[in-house]
Amino acid sequence: MVVGQFSQDVDILVIGGGPAGYTAAFRCAELGKTVGLVDPNDSIGGECLHNACIPSKSSLHGVSSDQVISVLSNGLEKKCKALGIERLHGLAHFENAKTVQITGEVVSVVKFRKAIIASGTKDREESHFANAQQVERVYKDVPTGKNILVVGNTPIAVEAITFLSELNTVSLWNQGDLLPMIHPSLTKLLTKTLRKNVTICDEMPSYKDFDICYLASHREPQIESLQLANANVKVVGKCISVNEACQTSNPRIYAVGECSGCEHSAALAIAQGRVAGEAACGLDAQIDASCVPQVIWSNPELAQCGDLESGVSVSIKWGNSGLAMALGQQQGVTTLSYDPESQAILGVGIFGVGATEMISEAVLAIEMGATLYDIATSLRPHPTRSEMLSEAARQALSTL
Repeated sequence: MVVGQFSQDVDILVIGGGPAGYTAAFRCAELGKTVGLVDPNDSIGGECLHNACIPSKSSLHGVSSDQVISVLSNGLEKKCKALGIERLHGLAHFENAKTVQITGEVVSVVKFRKAIIASGTKDREESHFANAQQVERVYKDVPTGKNILVVGNTPIAVEAITFLSELNTVSLWNQGDLLPMIHPSLTKLLTKTLRKNVTICDEMPSYKDFDICYLASHREPQIESLQLANANVKVVGKCISVNEACQTSNPRIYAVGECSGCEHSAALAIAQGRVAGEAACGLDAQIDASCVPQVIWSNPELAQCGDLESGVSVSIKWGNSGLAMALGQQQGVTTLSYDPESQAILGVGIFGVGATEMISEAVLAIEMGATLYDIATSLRPHPTRSEMLSEAARQALSTL
């Protein structure tokens, strides 16, 4: 209910309180700008914190997601307060290229010098599966002993069936290639493992054969209500068009995260938030999306970064890893792609326990221009699974 109206001015207005949005807001405030952060929810954090990334991980490990969400959400709100960020509650739309109206318990009109859009995505729609639920709900109301269908080929689809299959009978209709952003050699290993506990349907099943159906397909950007045409912001397809500085067709307005086409990668969304915040504050900042880590919390985990299509590849199975043998976790593969002329590392893929943590080293190696020799000769604690990356580099060097 609207109970009043007021106006205010800010240097930077951020629309959306997910990881991309609050990262941008924090960076702008750190650089001395007055910042307004608008979000329709009572607390910031977005889908990632409240419904997806965090709840899915805590549920997989038997930790209370409500407690985790509360602690992290309170931490974000405290940081907003400490940085002097004005929290604005409601739905935003552009009146023009300099003004946004926010409708909540009050109507506020905010004039901005720069704006950063981080509006995220909207709920999925699937006409073939009546009464289907959004997959994120599974972490709020955990089913047991049910016959469940999960629809989608996304990371959250894989994470959901990994979690659900421990307590239910689960089928997956992946609507095409599973995890299209992951190299086929890795998804082949994952699919083989999934089939041990999950039925992967070759044809579209009937929802009537299942107790519950969860939608875990791609989510589309939430941008219709923003009235972007009023601000001269160009949309291509269903996403806001941006350049390497996350700048839209209107140089005063930036867009970050999934509303700009950053799909299934909180890491890239956060990086975009930082870049957009710095660019909006006048710094020379650009996004480098050449080595974005992709991680899947399957069992075991899967991760990749860089380019696994080009160059020459070598794969090392974990069967000879001392730690893997000692822990009985020998199911794993490390794949390394390299340029045979320069010996530069091009890409890395890991399937096995701890893959989501180990991929960080590979990201840094590629970003720093590391070579096979650098990886092969770097010192590593023993015994660890990370030794398999050095082993892959040594094997590659032996063929040159």
